[in-house]
Amino acid sequence: MFERYTERARRSIFYARELVSVYGSMLIDTEHVLLGILREDPNVIARFLPSKTNEDIRAEVEKGIVAKPKIPTSIDIPLSKGSERILAHAMEEAEMLGHPEVEVEHLLLGVVREEDGAAGQILRSAGLNVIAMRQQLV
Repeated sequence: MFERYTERARRSIFYARELVSVYGSMLIDTEHVLLGILREDPNVIARFLPSKTNEDIRAEVEKGIVAKPKIPTSIDIPLSKGSERILAHAMEEAEMLGHPEVEVEHLLLGVVREEDGAAGQILRSAGLNVIAMRQQLV
């Protein structure tokens, strides 16, 4: 599934999975994917939105997460429908931009495009938009 993902993009998803265990969630949701991206790339937000930092966005995301008892990392935890769409959007963005692999930035674009999850809403409210992001990645 992740053959066309760079190592950094794969690590973002790995970190999202790790955070699910910490927060006790039963699905890898859009917020977890975003937090994984932020952990992997400490400056990803500032590249697209100079007035914000990863910490600003992380704090906003974490406000909405209700922590439950931790779960073992050995349990198979599926992606939510929103997270599945983020991965599909990321692949589409990489292809549309003519990039051979999915990078962390494509994942972030996927989050911004995903309308159903809180993560996309947070990023759009902060001022990120797909068109401006694409222009920076060309």
